[in-house]
Amino acid sequence: MTDSKLQLEKNRDFGELFNDTFLFIKYNFKNLLMGMIYFVIPFALLQGIALGVYQYQSLSSITEQSSNPFAAMEGAMSSMLITYLFTMITYTFAMAFVFQYIKLYKTSENNEVELKQVWKLMLGVAPKIFLSIFVIGLLSGLGFVFLIIPGIYLMICFSLVIPIIIFQGDSLGEAMSSCFSLIKNNWWLTFGFLLILGVIATALQFVFQLPAVIYQAIAGFQMVQNGVTSTSQSLSILFSIFQSMGACLMQIIPFVGIGILYFSLVEQKQNPALLKELENVGANE
Repeated sequence: MTDSKLQLEKNRDFGELFNDTFLFIKYNFKNLLMGMIYFVIPFALLQGIALGVYQYQSLSSITEQSSNPFAAMEGAMSSMLITYLFTMITYTFAMAFVFQYIKLYKTSENNEVELKQVWKLMLGVAPKIFLSIFVIGLLSGLGFVFLIIPGIYLMICFSLVIPIIIFQGDSLGEAMSSCFSLIKNNWWLTFGFLLILGVIATALQFVFQLPAVIYQAIAGFQMVQNGVTSTSQSLSILFSIFQSMGACLMQIIPFVGIGILYFSLVEQKQNPALLKELENVGANE
């Protein structure tokens, strides 16, 4: 960790949001990486195993449909549901780690954040985050079902719900109400910022997805040519684990970006840092 400390409570323009996001990651790279490995990667490992089993069963079910289509479909569906469950758990702990780390970083005086302390705070808030992700996903999904634009609008607004819960200690209902106030007059800035961060993270994730994509393509080609596929469940699981672990680590970028965005919007709306400086000036006079 570097001796330099990034001021979080600061109103930022579009370019400064990117600059400070990657500056924060640079200053805290070792701690962020180790924390993800210790606290989040084990869940990504389970997610990768479930995803590998699902992909193997999905490919195998295509050739087995003539003999027992319902059993093959039931197996693939079960694996898909388990994969979704572990994906939600992985995202829950990834969000809990990154945002609790930022919260402790903000109050630390010597730039030192103890990972053990982050873990204790993560455990306390993880169930609340899991429930919040489920509700946010459900509401955003309903928005996409009725019309695509309401779904996108809600998804951008709700991106601040988890930081508000962790940084302000609000309930889910209070956080959902507060996020609309923070986003007001800043929706397009938030949309553009998160879109570019998402593109960057997705491009980096593709490096980890590439082995699985190539393997699935070869298996699909064999099936088209010969009518059967010779996929290996072990290889499918191995490539999926690599894919899930890479995707998990790359989530540091958008989650840190959302944290930086939160403090920027709060400073713009409420000026907490400015008010604190004025109080200090008044106390010293």
